[in-house]
Amino acid sequence: MNFRTLLTLGLWAIIAWLLFRACSPDQGNPNEVNTDFRPEVFTSAEGRAQTVVLENDLLYSEWTTEGAGCLEIRLKGFTTSKVTDHEPTESDQLVVFRAQRGMPPAEDAPDSPLYYRKRLGLRMVEAEGRLGTSLDAVNWEFARVDGSTLQFRANTESGISFLKQVSLPQGVYHFDVEVFADAETDQLTGQDLSMRLGTGGGMVREPDSFYPNPYAAVGIMQSGVVDDFEQYFPKGDLPSNQRRDAAARWRADLGFVVEGSKYFLSALRPLDGNFRGAVAEALYDDTAREADILYGLDEGRQERYRLVGSTELAMTGELGRRPEVVELAEKLGLATTEVQNIRADLNGRVQAVSLRNGRWYQGPYWKRTSIAGDFLMHISRPGDPAARASFQWYVGPKVNRILKDYGALASIPDAADYGSSFFYKMFLTSWVAPGIMALLDFFYGMAGNWGVAIILLTVLVRGALMPLNRRSQLKMAEYQVKMQKVKPLLDKINKRCKDDPRKKQEETMKLYKQHQVTPPLGGCLPIFLQMPIFIGLFAALRSATDLRHQPFAGWIDDLSRPDALIEFSAPLAGFFPLNAVTSFNLLPIIMVIVWIAHQKSMPKPADPNAAQMQKIMTFMPILFGVMLYNYAAGLSLYMITSSLIGIFEAKVIKKKWPVGPPSSEAVTG
Repeated sequence: MNFRTLLTLGLWAIIAWLLFRACSPDQGNPNEVNTDFRPEVFTSAEGRAQTVVLENDLLYSEWTTEGAGCLEIRLKGFTTSKVTDHEPTESDQLVVFRAQRGMPPAEDAPDSPLYYRKRLGLRMVEAEGRLGTSLDAVNWEFARVDGSTLQFRANTESGISFLKQVSLPQGVYHFDVEVFADAETDQLTGQDLSMRLGTGGGMVREPDSFYPNPYAAVGIMQSGVVDDFEQYFPKGDLPSNQRRDAAARWRADLGFVVEGSKYFLSALRPLDGNFRGAVAEALYDDTAREADILYGLDEGRQERYRLVGSTELAMTGELGRRPEVVELAEKLGLATTEVQNIRADLNGRVQAVSLRNGRWYQGPYWKRTSIAGDFLMHISRPGDPAARASFQWYVGPKVNRILKDYGALASIPDAADYGSSFFYKMFLTSWVAPGIMALLDFFYGMAGNWGVAIILLTVLVRGALMPLNRRSQLKMAEYQVKMQKVKPLLDKINKRCKDDPRKKQEETMKLYKQHQVTPPLGGCLPIFLQMPIFIGLFAALRSATDLRHQPFAGWIDDLSRPDALIEFSAPLAGFFPLNAVTSFNLLPIIMVIVWIAHQKSMPKPADPNAAQMQKIMTFMPILFGVMLYNYAAGLSLYMITSSLIGIFEAKVIKKKWPVGPPSSEAVTG
């Protein structure tokens, strides 16, 4: 195997490895520092909390007076799953944000960063505890200014009165937020309050092994522009510093803080300057734990188990003890035997995910994160104008044409999805991916189908590279003719110098130089010129909100996800790699078959080394087929179309327009 073969294989191996690394970003904690721990207040707020609704034509949101924060946000133009059998209703609308349930301590438990209150959207606290009142643990007074504006008021023990005003204009995905702090006493006059405003940790989580989410991130500003974008990814286990409440921290001028998912963003940006820092926390994901407990059950059985579990928990609270099986069955109206079997199996499942070395533990479910931006409010004398801070809270799709109107937020798709690794920078993905999406959008406008748009994009790319491909084929044909003519002389050299490799190498190089036999360096150029397109499409498809739930044809009803011809109720097995196989995906298999057929249609090289390399390269489609088995169907569609065009070119175009060898004199020895 010659050096050129090794180099080519090495490059393909590096590409495969980098492709894998691009989907597994660094899980470290950027700018991690030790911060003082301040326990939260878990006492109930006085009075009964009130829930109010604020909505426009794009968003529906629910707010609570306890903590003056957001409980839930729905996107009216998006659905939880693909709806095909009826017109989408309110129940189908995507819940993009839901406040995360708190983790209060048991009675008389010591203070610990593990415990926290319910995490509301726009949760606001004073970080140093100088107010004497925890703003997220009091019941704020509520007033509705008009149909688009809510006001919340709260007084603190330190004599500072707070007003939080939230507005939701029509036709936008953001809330306008204003916070006022007014001094009623001289206790804090002249001081700066260290305030903190957070996202809440409740963004919708997309199960995707190629796109770890949710994540927390900040936009570090320099000279008025975003100079750096740093992310924190919760691992599932507690942070190494055991500080759940300060898993990552930044001290810099920040244009925004964001809690991101695959397709959507919850981003806070200050309108009066920058955040002076931020802190991200890890939160417990009950949904992920429940999914592990109910692993392997179909939807009907899962609902049955949830009903038994929730009813038992409620009855335990009412009775002060665990209910008997007969009591539980009577309450549910189910057969005693069924309830007994479900409860026994459920207990075993809970222990399976909650016991480690015979001890109870919380499991690797610290998979959610919330991030809060730090800002100051200067307290003046009583009677002076109140301190004021203004923000925008964007909760919506990660789409460039929308985010371009939100200042620094416009940099998030590029930084989070196209420029997050050296691999993407090497292939200019930050430029290529937006260009690909612009072309796809153009073709979609023509065809009305995103799958057809991908096919048209593939035809465009192959057509643009055809002249270069043709020139490469001519050079290769010329090289093949020369190799055929020098082959008898090579055989003589190999026979004569079979015991002297060094001499054989010298004689071979001399022969090549004499007859001007040089392997065409541009032979692989068309392939490598397509790599930025392939990588750009890879990056664009895995987070393109426009392709979410977009069908192509037949069973392919979502180009942003695996085609899933047959859905399994659970993974095929509990070990790698079968634990990632939850459906039978036909497109990756077709992609591998067509890719190999394309390679087989290519002419057999006369050079033994080149022939060996071509044979080895046959395994590359299989490798990529395995790697991309669970990837977006749109990428498989691109690869299938590209290979089919290559086969058509080999079988039809070359017959009509053959690559003829140049005339050359016979080589004699």
